[in-house]
Amino acid sequence: MSVEGKWNVTMDTPLGTLRFAWEFTNANGQWEGRMLGQGPISDSQLHDIRVSGDSVSFKTTTTSPMGPIDLTFEGNIADGRLSGRCKTRFGDNDFSAVRGA
Repeated sequence: MSVEGKWNVTMDTPLGTLRFAWEFTNANGQWEGRMLGQGPISDSQLHDIRVSGDSVSFKTTTTSPMGPIDLTFEGNIADGRLSGRCKTRFGDNDFSAVRGA
């Protein structure tokens, strides 16, 4: 299953459950993406996007009430879901995403 398209994400953090979205596009083999923030998370560009089979990884820097936060996402697509771990300077958090409209 391809990562291309929109994904609605839920991630449990020490601050509570965060909800946001990702949009991935592939133009001539080059991956691009953006994160659509909600609540305390700002919109941001995704970079270093790597897709290999069902594995996906990428990075972004978002703005929060605590200032800029670097995020590294690593996950796998299975059964129509994209799930994995998000690494931050505050610790790692599990995320789960489903295809969005």
